Amino acid sequence: MTDDRGPIQRGQPLREAVYRRVIALISSGDYSPGTALTEAAISRSLEVSRTPVREALIRLEAEGVLQSSLARGFVVRPLTRSEAEEIYPILGALESLALTTSGATTESSLGDLRAVARELSECDDPVRRWQLDSHWHDLLTATSGNAKLVEMAQSLRTSISRYELTYMRLVGSRAEADAQHRAILDALADGDRERAADIVRRHWRDGLEQVLHWLTLDDRPA
Repeated sequence: MTDDRGPIQRGQPLREAVYRRVIALISSGDYSPGTALTEAAISRSLEVSRTPVREALIRLEAEGVLQSSLARGFVVRPLTRSEAEEIYPILGALESLALTTSGATTESSLGDLRAVARELSECDDPVRRWQLDSHWHDLLTATSGNAKLVEMAQSLRTSISRYELTYMRLVGSRAEADAQHRAILDALADGDRERAADIVRRHWRDGLEQVLHWLTLDDRPA
């Protein structure tokens, strides 16, 4: 796992490095929903100028991760039923489209997907599980060879990282999701991309139902 704390190491594109570090801090729970983020505080902690920090925060606002506040700068957006209900089905549709519009999945791609799925099923750390799950879905959509589709899916997964990570931190079992990953891979191995796409849509639909149930509990944000 990469180090998400401390100053940004030089020798990498600064604008992208700051953006990815802020995402990592949100995804790890360091910046939880409702947390105020300021350019000054982040630039001090990362030991960079305020310009790349400002660019990262504006980009994340455009992607729906942050919202601007006159009094508090930027705030990590709260978790809401309406947002989850909008994004989860879109991700299901994009990933199913990735599967039905591409050619046969290579043995190399299947091997990579199986390796990540196996590590994911054996992992108990919620942050690492979220990272592995996101990587697995990145690999799955990448099989389409459609760069724009991959970019759109990655942007939406960034938007729901708040839901996915918070859910994984608070809910123990992910056995059903892991089983669906294996079923998707079995369908791809059989060359049945339509069946794989159906399971992908069900996977995101089931995930949405679980998140909505969790959000309705009295001690969770609504």
